[in-house]
Parts: sequence; C-alpha cells; structure tokens
Amino acid sequence: MKDYKYLASRENVQPQGQSPEKETMNYLARPAWLNQWWQIGIAVLLPFVFVLAYLKGHQYFSSENLRVVLVVVVAVFVYLVAVVIYRRYSWAYTINGETIESREGLIARKVKSIRVQDLRNINVNQSLWQRLLGVGDVEFSSAGGSGIEVSFRGVSDPLQVKALAQRMQGNSPAS
Repeated sequence: MKDYKYLASRENVQPQGQSPEKETMNYLARPAWLNQWWQIGIAVLLPFVFVLAYLKGHQYFSSENLRVVLVVVVAVFVYLVAVVIYRRYSWAYTINGETIESREGLIARKVKSIRVQDLRNINVNQSLWQRLLGVGDVEFSSAGGSGIEVSFRGVSDPLQVKALAQRMQGNSPAS
C-alpha cells in the first residue's frame, strides 16, 4: 500500500524510492459516442421517417408495400442502435503503469496488449470529422513487433492519450 501522507504535509516532499505518478496515471476508456456520429444521426432521423411514412405512405405505396417500408425502417433503426451500443460497451482501452491494452468482444474476446517499457511508436490518426469532434484513433507499436499492435479506435482527446502513454513510458523502470 502506498503512503501518500507527504502530499498533505506542508513540506510536500516525496519519500525516496516511491512514485505515486504511476498510480494516478491510469487510463480507462471506451470509444466516444461522437466517433459514431453518423450512425447516431441516422438512428435519430429514422423515427421521423417512420412517422412520416406511416402518415403519408398510403398516398405513395400500396398497403403491403407500406408495411415493407415500415419494417425496413424499424430494422435499420434496430441495427444501428445495436451497432452503436455494441461498439461502445464491448470495446475497452486501458493504460496502466505496465501495459497498454485493447479489449474487444462480449462473448468471444480479443485482447491485445504491449508493455509500456517496450513501446516504440505512438501514432494518432484523425479524419476531418474526427478532428472537428475531438476524437481519433491512437495506434501503439512495440520494439519487438512489426506494425501496429494495439489500437484505440475513436477515443476522446487522442493527443492527450498519446501524451499520457509517453509520460508512462518516461516513468517506466527500464528508462
């Protein structure tokens, strides 16, 4: 157990050999809602399309075709909501003092991780829309591997995530 009494003291001197920074620099995130803006936007518009088709559709479609249109609108709505919720709650990203980890899946699980001390490269990718919305993808690669090994897709403040990983790397015992 860490002793943080020095933080409350007037001297504010850290005891030798202890580093509380690694304890407080943990990161846990999921893909940002804003990263799925177009799916959410279409899902918000579909109830209006449904009501409009229900009220005015008999002028343009036969009753059988109108039912098909309404079923398709409901199916697309349910699909989009399911995809958004699945992505949000089945993907999790963590950075702690020792590892950078990406977890995907509810039933089948896909976990990718690299050690902070092995971190070689951190890339941030943002499309125009992602940049405007403050979200992006952060990609991590290690010294022992080739290519991108762990990817955080659609996280908020990707540059802040990159800076945190770099600070963790600077505090790792190997450096």
